[in-house]
Amino acid sequence: MALKAFEDRILTDLLPTFCDDPTRAWGSDGFRRDWERVSEADAEDFLLGIDNGLVRHVERGLYRAPRSCASEQFFWSGPKNVSPRAITLWIEPIITVAVLARLHFDLGWPKDLLGTQSADWAFDVTAFLRPHLTNEHIACEVKKTTAELDQLLALMKSFGATPDAEQPARPKELNAFRKVRALRNRKPPVFWAVGPNRSSYVFDVLYGSNEHVILSPASPNSLVYTDR
Repeated sequence: MALKAFEDRILTDLLPTFCDDPTRAWGSDGFRRDWERVSEADAEDFLLGIDNGLVRHVERGLYRAPRSCASEQFFWSGPKNVSPRAITLWIEPIITVAVLARLHFDLGWPKDLLGTQSADWAFDVTAFLRPHLTNEHIACEVKKTTAELDQLLALMKSFGATPDAEQPARPKELNAFRKVRALRNRKPPVFWAVGPNRSSYVFDVLYGSNEHVILSPASPNSLVYTDR
């Protein structure tokens, strides 16, 4: 049910808003309807987020949450020399908006304390507690597959245990390294790793001596908003 509503929303609203913006004017004939990459649960949560203003359209098919440091777009575009231009769903931003809905509706977080994309681009979703609106309370990373999520966590745990590790060059290792560095710098107490179909791992983040960062498996209760 939610997936059909999601498909309709993409085709009648979000896709034309993106593709037909005057700065693009590509048309949407090249859109690939690969709906199987979106789960019913993520479709439902995404629509909740969009329909309840957790992200709002700002310009050119880009959407922004109140405490975002960057806007989200929901489509990838292929090479411009190919006609019609290929357009595909960008799954991670879809799940990102779904995460905002879970934080707000399931876990009690006020809209104005939620954002996407941290200032250093380390985390996909952030949740803040007043009055500490610089360092996030929850740092969340989104991956489009559970395999990518598992690989990220393994790398983060390794870098967390080796504070003197040199910055790696390979992209996946560098991505994990930067997340651990961001945890060290801002010390959020909770890290949430989220994949498709509401799959997730919740961690209390422990900061040991000598810059060690330990991801300690935690109850989902660690994600619940409390007005401290």
